[in-house]
Amino acid sequence: MNKIPFNIPLVLNSEIKNITRVLDIGKFSGDGEFTKKCNNWLEAYTKSKKVLLTTSCTHALELSAILVNIQPGDEVITSSYGFVSSANAFILRGAKIVLLIFALIL
Repeated sequence: MNKIPFNIPLVLNSEIKNITRVLDIGKFSGDGEFTKKCNNWLEAYTKSKKVLLTTSCTHALELSAILVNIQPGDEVITSSYGFVSSANAFILRGAKIVLLIFALIL
């Protein structure tokens, strides 16, 4: 059986060049040259006024909970199968989590 390598990034010449550029600049934070290039590309591609990149899905969920103004007692439906951070972003704001349970019926 052929195994698919897990979590091994594809590295081509452009990635090595870009990593070298970041090392030369010395700015590793999220508001650097490449983040701005990605933001600009996504804004043009999606025709959005503004794009905000996050460092993780957890951060994206926390921002979304804030943006939709989740309040104590609000119900949020999430999958019972997944990372706990999917629910934590909303629990931290007092939401009631409703787990959606998937069942496979044969």
